[in-house]
Amino acid sequence: MRRAYTFRSTTMMEQYMNELMLDWEIDRTSVIKLSLYLLSIHMKQCTIAHQDLYGLIHELELLAPPGFPNYASFAD
Repeated sequence: MRRAYTFRSTTMMEQYMNELMLDWEIDRTSVIKLSLYLLSIHMKQCTIAHQDLYGLIHELELLAPPGFPNYASFAD
């Protein structure tokens, strides 16, 4: 059985979602699935096993290009 997931998104998250959908001509579900796939790959390659959420956020923020919002601005 497949499951459905829901969550509340921020205005900034919606902006990035819409940009990705338009730029890549893919639907919202594909963006979310690709995001989880990329995070899963990153977690498998992570050199620090079982770091806490703040450590993971910090590590991901270090990968962000200049000018990209921090996680707090993006997700909260």
